[in-house]
Amino acid sequence: MKKLLVSLFLLCFYMGIGQNTDRKFEIGLHYPLSTGDNFIVFAYDALVGLDFRYQFAETELISPKLGFSVDYFNYNFVDNINGYAFVLKPKLIGEFNLNSLPQLKPYVSVGYSVFTTSVDAANGNLIFDNTDASFQLNGDRFTDSQSGINWGFGAAYDLTEKFFVEVSADFIKLDLDGNTSGNRYNENTHTVHMGVGPRF
Repeated sequence: MKKLLVSLFLLCFYMGIGQNTDRKFEIGLHYPLSTGDNFIVFAYDALVGLDFRYQFAETELISPKLGFSVDYFNYNFVDNINGYAFVLKPKLIGEFNLNSLPQLKPYVSVGYSVFTTSVDAANGNLIFDNTDASFQLNGDRFTDSQSGINWGFGAAYDLTEKFFVEVSADFIKLDLDGNTSGNRYNENTHTVHMGVGPRF
């Protein structure tokens, strides 16, 4: 499934470069607020997120875009333990064109996310009791990487021709194995993003 999604993503990007000479890029800065009952809400504090988008075509109804988002979180679950988490989200976005209100741009998205965590493993108070091969000790760091399908929706509003504000929601279902598989607390993550950015 992962290879199929990456292949479709690259194919859309290649076709877009070949067919669209009026390239439209967006860069956004957002705050990724975690919501719901999941491990991110209780173990991490949101810090910042970045969005990169490329519109590769346009129709009367919808403007398809390729997007890539990065969310950064700070670990806060255990005192005196330093750590962080990155969420990498390549995605395909469908932005709807509203003739009656062109400044408002609602959209939906689908993609594949990679969730990577890293915490300080040198502290004596940190105990690992997991035989899952995906967990690795790397020097003084404890790292883990999981991935899964993500989907979402949102809306941007153009304040000017080149500057917008937006709000969106992302949902990720991580593909877990072992004891954590089937546990909604570990598998499902939700974030609400509030951001700003330029178009060029």
